[in-house]
This record gives sequence, structure tokens and C-alpha cells, in this order.
Amino acid sequence: MDKESPTKDKGHPPAYPGPSDSAFHPPTSKAVAPPTGPLAPAYNTPRILHIYRDGLTHRHMTITDMDKSHPLYRMDQRSGSVFSSKPHMTISQASSPRTTIGTATFHSLSRTIDLEFHGSAVPFESEGIFTRAYAYASPAFGERLRWECDGIWGADLVLVNARKEWIARFDASLFSMSKTGKIHVVHGGITGAALDEVVVSGCAMMQHERRRRSSSGGAGVGYGGGGDGGGD
Repeated sequence: MDKESPTKDKGHPPAYPGPSDSAFHPPTSKAVAPPTGPLAPAYNTPRILHIYRDGLTHRHMTITDMDKSHPLYRMDQRSGSVFSSKPHMTISQASSPRTTIGTATFHSLSRTIDLEFHGSAVPFESEGIFTRAYAYASPAFGERLRWECDGIWGADLVLVNARKEWIARFDASLFSMSKTGKIHVVHGGITGAALDEVVVSGCAMMQHERRRRSSSGGAGVGYGGGGDGGGD
């Protein structure tokens, strides 16, 4: 949970695991194979992406690089009601031309979220009725990845593979009027299509959790801003 403060909550996992953390195991997927030589330091450096709302709702957001000023992605969302067109969420490159890199469509009568990565359809499937976790077969990483809720309030999210290796995590900015949160990517080897996938699936999971809270009458902790309703 990102409070934009250097003070950490007791019992809260680190924003991202490091080599000294017992839960940390560097991903071994071919998509993120460690480089050698001068590229090695960048590979071992975590990357943090910042997510800012354009206005007071979650309809439009900008995702910046670590410097907080260089836009990388743009997220646009429709209302998600039965009358809205699909897809409900679109992630595009921030630079012109704004090429779509991924989409998400939510459903009221199904727990499955329809994802697309660069035009390829990928089901984002619930791991069960009693768990707030979703998994998908990753084209970029070549294995099944899982987003699950984390943190004291359950507002943070973590992305792991079947071996429990950390890929990324989302920390919510619960008390900010302009910032939704930030995505910590565990190392600089996750770029290109792999980074696109982390951003699209992470934003889809974030929006799903916010919609879930909205449909339950606002119970629990949300990500701030206005609600946008459910899916079709």
C-alpha cells in the first residue's frame, strides 16, 4: 500500500523483494534471461512505474517511468455497464501514434476477464470462488502467471509464477487524490512485450478489484476516485 511516505506499515511485505529476501527468486523465463557484461547492472535494478489519474475518476490514467515525468502508457476505460461498448479497458502506448498494446473486458455473469495482448486473446481466469486471485497463460513469459491480493488492506497486488517467483507488484496509493499507485517490476530485464503484459494484466486486476468493491456497496478499501460499475 503506497502512502507516499517513507514509513512502512508493520507486517507489510517489502514493496519488491530483493536478493536478501527469502521469498525472492529471480525469474528464469527465457523472456527475462539475465544479460551479461555492461547490461547486467540494469537487469538487477528494480523498475518502478507510477500510475496517475487524469481527473478524479479512474476513466483515464497515465503510467510513467521511474522519473514520474516520462509517460509510457495510457489507460482509457469505458463505464463497464451493459450498455457500454467493448473492450471496457484499453492500454496504449503514450507516444504517438498511440498503438494499443492490450485490452480487458469484464463480465457480470462470469468471473473470467477477457484480456488481449497485442491482438492475442488470453483468458484471465479466477482461481476460485474463495480466493481473490486471477491467473493466465503468459505469451511473453511462456508460463502461467498469477495476480493475487496482498497487504494489510488487501488493496495491493503481487504477480508470481508457479514457482512463487516474484515478477511484479502493485502498491495502491490510497490517500492520494491524483495517484492510483505504482507497479514495481523486480528487475530491468522485463521489457518490451513482457513489460506490456505486466502493465495490462496488472491494470485489469486493479480495475477488477475496484469494480468488485464498488458492486459490494463500497465495502472495504478501494483505490479512490469514482466507481464505474460492472461488466456485461
